[in-house]
Amino acid sequence: MPRKPQIFSDPDTMIRELIPLGAYLHLAATMSRPNALIYALARQFFDKDPKFTVSVAGLHSSAHALTMSGVLSKIITGFAGDNYPRPQPNALYSNILKGEPFEAELWSLLTLVQRLQAGAMRLPGFVTNSLVRTDMITDKLGKTVHLYQAPDSTEKDPNRFAVIQPLHPDYTLIHAVLGDEDGNLVLTHPSGEGVWGAMAATKGVVASCERIVPSGSIPAELISIPGTKVIGLCEANFGAHPQSLRVFPLPHLSIFKDLSTYMDDYEFQIEANQAAAGEEKFRKRWMEEWVYARKTHEEYLGHLGSQRLRKLKQLPQPQDLMPAQDPESVNDSEQMIILAARAIMEHVKRRGYTTLLAGIGAAHIACWTAARLLEKEGIRVHVMTELGFYSMTPSMGDVFLFSQLHANGSQGLSDITQILGMLVPDKCLGVMGAAEIDWFGNVNSIATSKGKFIVGSGGANDIASTADCIIVAKAIRQRYVRKVNFITTNGDRVKEAVCQFGRFRRDKMEHIFEFTNWIAPPSDPEMDSEEAVLKFTNWFAPDEVPPKEEPKPTSEELTILRSLDPERIYIEQFMVYRSLPGE
Repeated sequence: MPRKPQIFSDPDTMIRELIPLGAYLHLAATMSRPNALIYALARQFFDKDPKFTVSVAGLHSSAHALTMSGVLSKIITGFAGDNYPRPQPNALYSNILKGEPFEAELWSLLTLVQRLQAGAMRLPGFVTNSLVRTDMITDKLGKTVHLYQAPDSTEKDPNRFAVIQPLHPDYTLIHAVLGDEDGNLVLTHPSGEGVWGAMAATKGVVASCERIVPSGSIPAELISIPGTKVIGLCEANFGAHPQSLRVFPLPHLSIFKDLSTYMDDYEFQIEANQAAAGEEKFRKRWMEEWVYARKTHEEYLGHLGSQRLRKLKQLPQPQDLMPAQDPESVNDSEQMIILAARAIMEHVKRRGYTTLLAGIGAAHIACWTAARLLEKEGIRVHVMTELGFYSMTPSMGDVFLFSQLHANGSQGLSDITQILGMLVPDKCLGVMGAAEIDWFGNVNSIATSKGKFIVGSGGANDIASTADCIIVAKAIRQRYVRKVNFITTNGDRVKEAVCQFGRFRRDKMEHIFEFTNWIAPPSDPEMDSEEAVLKFTNWFAPDEVPPKEEPKPTSEELTILRSLDPERIYIEQFMVYRSLPGE
């Protein structure tokens, strides 16, 4: 008889009985993270040794609990910081480049998943275009990364690729929509890393789910992870909280009866981020309230309260497109986003891009705005995100890039490997933010000049490794530099940088940026172009050819922009790294 998984009554009992101290754990980065299991891990092991090695695509919101509990000895990741309402550093991780509070091994989003793919398929390595010609590869060469020349490489064009070693976690923790008594699990799309982390686990998958159903209840075509990989399973209603969980609409199947989608608890995520970034007493207070004092997942839900949980299942209603109020009162951030949207439109028309990869923050609002404006001209361009949304029409009820509300307005739903690995290299324009950018297009999102950690690569390195890119970032002198402190993303394919007062372009990779398009920043309308460049950047001011004068944002542009961000989450403030840690 095939082995069946152990069925547990709650996450804490399962974690305590199945996870040995010092194990290497992977936390599956689907759109619904295993947060109930993360809390259980912190509760059960916060005062014990040895610590855990953990790999995860990103450490943010509830995953901060693992850091604050002190259960980690090493992290393998592509991002550590806050991702809502905008990506930014968290003081909890400012010293991880120095090994505090744990050792950190930093990868890009795609290469982390590719290492899991190699582990799942029992391959000795995985070939990738990412990491090449960046500082991310330096500490890995000859160890976990090996560089090779492509067969068609020449001395003038040294085309290189990397082979990266597989990851073999002992156990993978995952949260599913459904599981059955045989351990078969159902995930929903978009699926982020998908099944790769689960299939790479050498000792098995430890899973929570919203509901366990009898053996044979789940149709074969819905099974994402076979039960043979699962060693432990428990029910955990709202097990992804404070992140969301999407239940795809299959009302004719009784196994989905009474199951419904719940949304991200943004208020909770912000509180978790603030606690993690605060003084030690605030971290302890938050951990005591939400982790240590809640002995079970049911106690945690009870502390959240039934009213709050019911509210998370009430999906916001799309809002009507309202004309822009007071089009003359444009702020710097709105102007930057509109300039970026114009740049995107120009590149799409000139170069024939069919897709846009939207980075989070001002970049994704610019992509959404450009797509709307292009559609009015009869041009269709498909907006994608790294976690698996394809050809998305954003829900007007939620401005967050990774909200699962956008799934219903997407033509396709897939995963990281398909978006970053297959669609980005094919006629795609990447649109991203930056903590630092130099005049050759190199981008830094890892280290400040004083060695403080920023946030990590995320998918940025992967995007710029195979696609042309535009950077959207407020111009301040410590961001627009002559040489970045750390090359996270190679600038060879970065075509343009857009800020609040104009556009900088470069046509060839050996050229520096030239200031080509100018408009006075709303915050200082009397400023001239040369003064703006010298005040806000470390780059060259316009030389012999004056920059082209950009027209003011139009009512149509502002109407579309403000309807996409009605709460002004991104258009009131500048996106990302308003001040770099330690600077």
